[in-house]
Amino acid sequence: MKLLELVLAINFPIFLGWIFKQLKLFPDNESNVLKKFVIKVTVPFLIFRNLYNADTKEFGQLLPMVMSLCLILVLSATLVVSLRGFSSSDKKVSNSFCVGSFVGNYSYLGWGVLSYFYGESGFTRGVFFSMFFWPAVLSTGFTMAWYLSRASSGKSSKDKMMHALISNAVPPVVSAALAMSLNFYGVKLPAWLTQSIGSIANITIPAILFTVGLSLSVMLKKETVRPVISGTLFRTIFGITVGIVVMLTVSFCFKSVDITTKKVILMESVMPSAATSPFFADFLDSDKEVVSGIVTFSTIFSLVTLPFWYFMIEKWSYML
Repeated sequence: MKLLELVLAINFPIFLGWIFKQLKLFPDNESNVLKKFVIKVTVPFLIFRNLYNADTKEFGQLLPMVMSLCLILVLSATLVVSLRGFSSSDKKVSNSFCVGSFVGNYSYLGWGVLSYFYGESGFTRGVFFSMFFWPAVLSTGFTMAWYLSRASSGKSSKDKMMHALISNAVPPVVSAALAMSLNFYGVKLPAWLTQSIGSIANITIPAILFTVGLSLSVMLKKETVRPVISGTLFRTIFGITVGIVVMLTVSFCFKSVDITTKKVILMESVMPSAATSPFFADFLDSDKEVVSGIVTFSTIFSLVTLPFWYFMIEKWSYML
């Protein structure tokens, strides 16, 4: 598929979701239900189908991808905390810049993009990369929030963290572990079950992109322009520097890292801000409108930058 066709294929469900939102065909409560259905039902089925049918040789890329996620999170969090003064002199706003910029949309929009750009092999790397998304993101996010607030999150924060961890991380991790085990031992599933799993899995990528469109809101106050632009540029443009450092580090540590893994690491590093970013705004003094603005505008901007980075990575792939 040509690059333009890829861009249109990715953007159409997003645009459709945005249109449905403007027409008020999906109220916020209904869109939240759809998001939960995708995350907790169809995504685990997609992960299972992909890893059950994957070449077991690709399982060797699991550790490099998990290491890449951890390194990207730590480096990104360190950078945004160091650069927060450039976004705003207001502590509340600069905290919002950090919260909205340190983590990318790796396992939601990322899976859709990687599936279109690199097919099943790219999607498999994306699953490996974000398999431990919630434990890694929660650990990094709360450490950053503690540093910025210089205070303990408290029991209520820990309870909320554990609830988020269990409800969001368990289904995909269990699905991945089960699929990899069955694949490794050559267990054959009944044809009717395989077909049913595939039917549910096929819903996932279009539904993910559609719900991204449902979440977009282009309203922006004048005083929030600078931090929102700063967060958007960090995630979609300057994130590539983090990706290059991480790719080189992982390639040095694991000699078996293949070309697809390297490309996926670079693409993941320039994903827009994660929809989960506002979650951390509850645990320190911050402006949720700034955080939501970074999520929205980095997502919109990424509709252009992701195809650009895909083109550049393909063009210079001989150097990887």
